[in-house]
Amino acid sequence: MKMSQFFPLTTLAAATLLGGCGGGGDSAPAAQTAKVSISLMDAPVDGVTAVYVKITAMWIKPNGSGPAIQLPLVNAPRTVNLLELTDTNAAILVNEAVIEAGSYDWIAMDIAAERGVRDSYLITDSGGEVDLETELRVPSGRLRLVSGFDVPPNQAVKLLFDWDMRKGLVYPPGQGQYMLKPAFRMLNVTAYGVLQGTIAAATVGTSLDPAVNDCAKDDNVDLDVGNVVYVFAGPDVDADDIDSAGDPVATVEATRNTAGDYAYRTLLDPGTYTVAFTCQAGNDDPDTDQTGAADEIEFLPEVTVTNTGNATIVNF
Repeated sequence: MKMSQFFPLTTLAAATLLGGCGGGGDSAPAAQTAKVSISLMDAPVDGVTAVYVKITAMWIKPNGSGPAIQLPLVNAPRTVNLLELTDTNAAILVNEAVIEAGSYDWIAMDIAAERGVRDSYLITDSGGEVDLETELRVPSGRLRLVSGFDVPPNQAVKLLFDWDMRKGLVYPPGQGQYMLKPAFRMLNVTAYGVLQGTIAAATVGTSLDPAVNDCAKDDNVDLDVGNVVYVFAGPDVDADDIDSAGDPVATVEATRNTAGDYAYRTLLDPGTYTVAFTCQAGNDDPDTDQTGAADEIEFLPEVTVTNTGNATIVNF
């Protein structure tokens, strides 16, 4: 799933019901409106097989001193397993809600995390469950998906948020519990492109000896762990680990296919990107800059691509 940064929107929309305007010749003109749909998908993370999150409300905050407005949440409350959500089966949270066009400060979601209640929790590879309240902390029970954006009038915008667990699910030193952070990437699903490709099985290798195979340095038991493509904004970027500085805009896990190679696929807004692959992503600690450290993440040579809303293929 990176960071507690929020990605700004410009000319995009969000949602709820507007009150009617009063009559009379001196009344203000009717407010212009827009429609928005909000969906959620996820980028997987190592060591966890499920992350169940109970979403109880969605909010949008108009610019200024006025209060936040609650959006109509589909099937409220909504419990989703984030690790099951992809662009092809994203969870629809808000469906064509209507709001007033204008400037907004943020969109946020509320997550239920009551102590002693099995509402939100994660499951580790060992099969043991960790309750959200005791082991997975959600600061204030509310996370912002995006901040600082404008809603154009008479638009029907569909927004897809990619919640990157590789960046959003962290275990801060000394706190003794997991924490769920905002690590959202926003896409307008009417304009996105696709990035996909294959990592050859020979690139990952077969030896479980870290002295022989670099891909065994993060997991010398299962070489299928830690194979991740990092996507950075802009051309010719030097690939780096996740540490809240110069982080990738997206990470996508490469999983073994029927041919024995590793395939990946993700969505991108049109633009130019640097794509890099590492088989050592299991070592990537999002709270630590590992540059120069013994566990520094090693990447294959970066590839610069430009996506214009089509399908871009990068193989390693």
